[in-house]
Amino acid sequence: MHSLLRYGYDRRMDHDTDKPHPVERLTRLIETLRGDNGCPWDKEQTFDDVLPSIIEEAYELQWANARRSQEEVLEELGDVFFLVCFAVAILHEEDRSVTVEQIASRAYEKIKRRHPHVFGDKKAASTEESLVHWNRMKEKEREERAPDESALADIPDHLSPIRRAETLQRHAAKVGFDWPDATGIIEKLREELGEIDRCLGEGPREHIAAEIGDLFFSIVNLSRFLDISSERTLETANAKFLDRFRKMEKMIHRDGKTLEATTLEEMDAYWDKVKNAE
Repeated sequence: MHSLLRYGYDRRMDHDTDKPHPVERLTRLIETLRGDNGCPWDKEQTFDDVLPSIIEEAYELQWANARRSQEEVLEELGDVFFLVCFAVAILHEEDRSVTVEQIASRAYEKIKRRHPHVFGDKKAASTEESLVHWNRMKEKEREERAPDESALADIPDHLSPIRRAETLQRHAAKVGFDWPDATGIIEKLREELGEIDRCLGEGPREHIAAEIGDLFFSIVNLSRFLDISSERTLETANAKFLDRFRKMEKMIHRDGKTLEATTLEEMDAYWDKVKNAE
């Protein structure tokens, strides 16, 4: 795995410590972990095993950013970077042509190609014009890979449900399939709530689940229309609920009680105290 970098970082020594470049040290660490005398768990990991971990660490990075903790953000960025290098190392073991340099070069060419208004003869005086050039280049790349005529052809299946819903809605909006204003979406939300209410009394569980899915999709659509990230908004709501619940727990414990011995009505009263104190 010694050609994993192919950058020659081992010749680019840190002038202050006379140690290899940090990226070289990291790749050597990965080589050791997966080597003959390495960690049994790390040696067993496959590319498929690493992908969910990258996604999980990306969410932890998002959480750290929501907490506005630079130290935690740097730590989580390090975890994501390590796992990306780890994934590249696994691919390198199967195909020696796959290197960190190759991945970086592909990213460089791709991003440069999608900015013809910076590196080419196109012009962009605003964010909107920049996105027009970006999307045109992306569409051209998609057509070269697979000439699928659908406006929704290039949407990955592996996105999280919320992210995929946003992406579907954005792509549909680009070709004019969108609400003229937020009022229509709000009316759609009311309609979906009514459908759920009717299903609760008489519909089978599958119909209820389908209507709840429609409601989720409409909520995401409202956020997308208002240019609000559904995932970040939900994460903020999660954090708020967690903070309030823990404060409620502390109040209950200070009063010499346990959650199990506290009635729902009492919990509601404590919850209101927490909210009123904010």
